[in-house]
Amino acid sequence: MVLLAAQNAYNDKAAQFFLIPLAGWLAVLAGTSGESTMEYKLGLLIVLPFILFSPLAGWLSDRFSKTWVLRGGAILQLLVLALIVVAVHFRWINLAVFGFFLLALQSTLLSPAKKGIVKEMLGSERLGFASGVLEMASVLAICAGQIASGFWFDSRLRASGDGWQAAGWPLVLILILAIPAVLLSFSIKVYPSPSKRPFKASILWEHFQQVGQLFENRRLKWSGLGVAFFWFFGGFINLVAIQLGKELSGGGVGFGSELAWFIAAASGGIILGGFLGAIGCKRYIELGLVPIGGVIMVLGCALLAMTDIHSVWMKVWMVFAGVGGAIFLVPLNAYLQDIVDPAKRGSVLAGLNLLDCMAGVVAVIVQLAMFKLHIPLWVQFTVMAMLCAVATGFSSKLLPKHFLRFTLLSIFRIFYRQKILNAERMPETGGVLILPNHVTYLDAFVLTAASPRPIRFLMFEGYFKKGGLIRWFVKMFDTVPISKTKAKEALQVAAEAVKQGGVVCIFPEGQLTRSGSMNEMKRGFEMIARKADCPVMPVYMDGLWGSIFSFERGKFIKKVPYKMPYGVTVAWGEPVPSREMNSTRLRKELYELSAEAFGLRELLRHPGRTLDRGVTLMSENEDRFQRLLNEVEQRGERGQRALLANALQLAECPVVRVKSTILVDAESALAPLYAIALPAIRKLKVILVDKDMSNEELQKLMSGADISAAFGAETLYQRLIDMGVTGFAYYHEGGELYPENALPCFAMGVVDDEVISMSIAHPNAVTATNQFQAGWKEGSIGRLLPGYAYEQEDEEVSLRGVVTKDKVIRIQAKLDSEGFLFPEC
Repeated sequence: MVLLAAQNAYNDKAAQFFLIPLAGWLAVLAGTSGESTMEYKLGLLIVLPFILFSPLAGWLSDRFSKTWVLRGGAILQLLVLALIVVAVHFRWINLAVFGFFLLALQSTLLSPAKKGIVKEMLGSERLGFASGVLEMASVLAICAGQIASGFWFDSRLRASGDGWQAAGWPLVLILILAIPAVLLSFSIKVYPSPSKRPFKASILWEHFQQVGQLFENRRLKWSGLGVAFFWFFGGFINLVAIQLGKELSGGGVGFGSELAWFIAAASGGIILGGFLGAIGCKRYIELGLVPIGGVIMVLGCALLAMTDIHSVWMKVWMVFAGVGGAIFLVPLNAYLQDIVDPAKRGSVLAGLNLLDCMAGVVAVIVQLAMFKLHIPLWVQFTVMAMLCAVATGFSSKLLPKHFLRFTLLSIFRIFYRQKILNAERMPETGGVLILPNHVTYLDAFVLTAASPRPIRFLMFEGYFKKGGLIRWFVKMFDTVPISKTKAKEALQVAAEAVKQGGVVCIFPEGQLTRSGSMNEMKRGFEMIARKADCPVMPVYMDGLWGSIFSFERGKFIKKVPYKMPYGVTVAWGEPVPSREMNSTRLRKELYELSAEAFGLRELLRHPGRTLDRGVTLMSENEDRFQRLLNEVEQRGERGQRALLANALQLAECPVVRVKSTILVDAESALAPLYAIALPAIRKLKVILVDKDMSNEELQKLMSGADISAAFGAETLYQRLIDMGVTGFAYYHEGGELYPENALPCFAMGVVDDEVISMSIAHPNAVTATNQFQAGWKEGSIGRLLPGYAYEQEDEEVSLRGVVTKDKVIRIQAKLDSEGFLFPEC
């Protein structure tokens, strides 16, 4: 489809743009070059068929298979090109101009089918991207045809001195190129026609009524006017390019080349802007691009007004203006196609084409009036800049939410680099309740940037009563207000929001994690899902712990980021029927997603490089440390990846501060994890404690060091207690908890030389509204680390790790609602 549209557009414009410099050459021969308005007449002939025959084109697109309409259009183009070749051969300019008109008629009949078939082929999900690609492929082909024709005509005119000969053989070659377009049209699948409407004479003028109907729909009206403004802008720029070419060349030899250079500049900008617009609409139609494109158009025209026409910068600013125009157009075009009723798509698009053509006529009239009044080009560009400013201001007023959303998300993406897993699992339509983990104050932005559909978030109604920026922000983003004091009413409000067919997000934990691990899942979401009778989607956000907006380091926001951009992975789960989802299953689903996302951490791609970063060893037992390094090296890449993954899991808990010092028991089987892998990712200094180290030597090493934790077994812990050590926590490989001692001892669950769970001190609440969060529980070996998928069967928990997914870890234990493991004794 893209090849067919591109080749058809190329043939069309290449033929037309041989006739424009030919007409200029004839005007020079007649001595009327300075007053010739042939380009304006040809400009009107391009849009006239759209005005006269758009409803017929729409009816054809709806009544018959769009595939057959495309095939008929390709055949018609072949016949018209043959007519133009005959006219040029016999030097009949009027017949050639009539062929020019027929080419425009062929484009008119083809346009609704070409645009409408895209959704039939791909559906809504990829419509924004595909529409942008098709549009820009056509624009690229049009530009190539225009540019090639100008240079080709000029080179042949210099050689022969005869404009008819200069245009003759190239037009024959274009005729030959039209044959593959016909063949390509027969390779497209035949799609059924959406309508069986019979032909009536009234169809020929019903497009004026269609424009009226279009204006009855507010979304279609303003989007259609926006698209029409682009075509006004494009028509104006094309005519100005012709005027520039004539002024710089005198209208004779060199006119085609000068015209080609300006068309190339504007077209190159449109192609680049179209590519950027298509990328911006890759996952969903991003209307926030519209005012951004408008601002670029304003700047481009303003810069053109301030530049001498002989300067190369004129062409640079043409590129700039073209970029803005395409960014302005792409999302509007996709949005229009997406919201139109499928049964009326052809007719409505035909009505929109009429609107575009009327804008083109206005552009011809306005530019012709300026030409006749001898208004300088810099004034013309100034007027266009002012018109673009009005259009941009109006679009910003109409689309403030989209504009602000796009701007904020663009800033967000500078600091957060996202990977998105399984976004295609999101249902295309209908209400959906999404249930994510909750790590930072920016979680809403993370989810919004990763979602293929707009999300509505629940927020306490008190924010709606506040004045100023907060109230404006929550209303603009269609946030759902709920009451803190009226729980049942809040659940009903949330359920109604889902029933309306939108995607609604509720954070089931009810609070931000202050431990790095998920809190208990509140059961309110179950009632919302059942009342709304909608699918439920778990979503896991990985990599946010450590962001300045998380509670890592014991506080929110007031800290320096470790790195920029920050890597985040958003993993979308499968939609689950509301009756099948409960808090227990939700926790299990989120842990499974955490394992999937965790395995994509950048540090795990080349584990050897990460482990080779080097560790600062504070003690003097280098031989013992070297043996640990050798052991890690002998594990091979897979073993090193598993070791590093386990260290990353530990780092998800507030266990050690970055760049601090830790004590490691050299006798522990997990010493490679504590002394090499964990320090490599947290930039730690290590005191490796072995049995040959005296208490005096250990005390000396510890003196003045910023020690954040110690790791090992009972022996090292007792030794530190005997030494009267205080100021940091000891992490013990299983066993009892002693959190109240001078040296708090927190249990870790260890199975098969792998840490699976962790206890920490209860994280302190930051404000009075924060709920209590447990860091440890009596009888537990800690909370299950993120990155494990698990199955609970009776009194046994089976775990699958981040890397060694074929390895199953089994432990006789029970997992409670907060994720704590309680071994069965």
